[in-house]
Amino acid sequence: MPTTSGNLPNARSPRTLPWFLLIAANILWASSYVAAKFALRETSLVFMLALRMILAAVLLLPLLWVQRRALKLRRRDLWQLGLLALIGFVVNKIFEFGGLSLTTASDVALLISSESIFTALFCWLFLRERFKKVTLCALLLGFVGVYLIIERSLIPALPVGGGAWRILGDLMVVLSLCFEALYTTRGKAMLVKHSPLLVCAASIVGSTIFWLPAAAWEMQTPHWHAPGLAGWLSIAWLAIASTVFAYLAWFKGLEKVDGSAAASTLFIQPLLGTVLAILLLDDQLTPMTIVGGLLIVVSVYGITRYG
Repeated sequence: MPTTSGNLPNARSPRTLPWFLLIAANILWASSYVAAKFALRETSLVFMLALRMILAAVLLLPLLWVQRRALKLRRRDLWQLGLLALIGFVVNKIFEFGGLSLTTASDVALLISSESIFTALFCWLFLRERFKKVTLCALLLGFVGVYLIIERSLIPALPVGGGAWRILGDLMVVLSLCFEALYTTRGKAMLVKHSPLLVCAASIVGSTIFWLPAAAWEMQTPHWHAPGLAGWLSIAWLAIASTVFAYLAWFKGLEKVDGSAAASTLFIQPLLGTVLAILLLDDQLTPMTIVGGLLIVVSVYGITRYG
């Protein structure tokens, strides 16, 4: 999910509508993990992701066409945009939802909130941005939270049964967050020169260069079969609600709300995503999972408030 990086207008007294849009975007993103779980029960990871991105690209194309002059991409920008599409909407999504297929939706909802932790770390390492001691403490606290969610214990122990697959899934999600943070870090220069929404939309459309052949290849494999109604509805929700509407609402809200203030709405994702996973998927939380999630929330708050 996108962070609040970028050269965005400040708004000291935002109106109700921008805040409503920011909250709505996070609600839609929180629902994506449960929707993806339902979709993965009926179809493959590759087909689900391919159809999601292709459908979202078709819906976003009119926006790009209308705003094509505002984007003003130069030839050198196309290579950067291609890299952003590969990192943010191909590699990142494969690891994020590939990890989701192996772990629980509640784990993913809690882990995904740590994206700001990796973004802050990468901005410090690669962009040499200002780094305070309180930010370092918040980062360390966040990494402890990530560890507790993955390990579910203070002391490392070899899991039994299917626990190893869950840990692998959690680690894949964490790796996806690294790619998401790299997407934000690499795209920061473009976000200064171009509209964040247009860059994001162009990245999604550009990712179809990979997803179109991937979908065609998947449909030719012997084990492929068309998903049922629940699968199609879940994929449609992922494409229309969690991608198109969510990104449109997020960036529209950021036009009127300061980025640091908007970051507070990101906490909706781990809370609502976990609740939905418990109610709809019967996910179970351990005490260490809850503690880990709380540590991540405190860490993200510290980074966005004092970093």
